[in-house]
Amino acid sequence: MRKHAILLTTTLMFSGLANAGASSDDLAPKLGRASADEQSRPTPSSVLRRSAASGSGAAADTDAQGDSAPTEFQIYASDKTAELRYQRQGPVLGLGNSYANVGFLVSEERDSALTGSIMFNAQSDLLSQFNFSFGIKTYVGLLGQENNDIFGIGGSIAASYQLPIEQVPLKFSAEFGYVPDIFAFGQSDRIFDWNVRAGVPLTENIDGYVGFRFLQFDTRPGDQELDDHFHIGITWRR
Repeated sequence: MRKHAILLTTTLMFSGLANAGASSDDLAPKLGRASADEQSRPTPSSVLRRSAASGSGAAADTDAQGDSAPTEFQIYASDKTAELRYQRQGPVLGLGNSYANVGFLVSEERDSALTGSIMFNAQSDLLSQFNFSFGIKTYVGLLGQENNDIFGIGGSIAASYQLPIEQVPLKFSAEFGYVPDIFAFGQSDRIFDWNVRAGVPLTENIDGYVGFRFLQFDTRPGDQELDDHFHIGITWRR
């Protein structure tokens, strides 16, 4: 009987030790998971750091988008006139698919003209190489004659076509502006403005072109032609 009691006691002890070991093995993963959960749980400082990083990233994206609008600088010169023009792609005044132009022209007759326009693109699905735009154009004429300044608001249309030939990358463009008598102020009755150009790329972001421009102010003393000459020029995009 005593042997049986000792054997039974020994069996129960080994059984208890085995169960205790199994319980400790089950408990270890649970403790590890609890520790990992505590480490992954966001603290107030980590939340603030993530918020600051997100805010700075959003601000950087906004700045990048604001600076990504393409711009152009154009300058041409003839024997009698020269013009510098700045163009920026939209949106202009919150209007989508638009761009703005500002130009300043001078002539050897001490006449000058400041122009500004807001244009809207209307691309055709039929011809991907053809672009058409329309909009409003303003003119401020500072003529050499005393008290003969001019201001007008009219319409403008522009079109360009890129030859679909890789070996001959010619681009043709034309622009027409008109101010009727009712929208012409000062000493002007009407304003006519048109030009045609043909250009080729010189570098990745510089084009060269030749063209002809006609700009006339119908003034009460008589017609005043600020430009009616052939010219050469370049366009720089950035």
